[in-house]
Amino acid sequence: MKKGLAGCLLVLLFAGCGMVMRSQDISNVTKSETVILKKLPTQGSIHSLTINGVGRISGDAEVVLILNGVPYKKELLSGDVAFRWDGDWYADQAEIRYTVKSVAGGNLQLNYTFHDLK
Repeated sequence: MKKGLAGCLLVLLFAGCGMVMRSQDISNVTKSETVILKKLPTQGSIHSLTINGVGRISGDAEVVLILNGVPYKKELLSGDVAFRWDGDWYADQAEIRYTVKSVAGGNLQLNYTFHDLK
């Protein structure tokens, strides 16, 4: 009961702060893909970004966050996937490059939030 109440309070706190967690699936983990994550149209100036990656990869792949055209953060993926990137970010979008090395199947979901000044 206490855990459920605490979870509800966290959701309300984040909702009150204007934080919205959004999701982007890698459509086919057996193929390389570039995705562009974007802030919501109603958001103001962005000051930070949080990305949580979750899933399972049967094989080997990598995911890279690109900043100013160069790799900024990188994760090597294999088996159960759970990573978190969090930090300053001053752009309205983020480029994510998912690159397959040898993947037979699985899934990968990117849950993300652009944090604004509102």
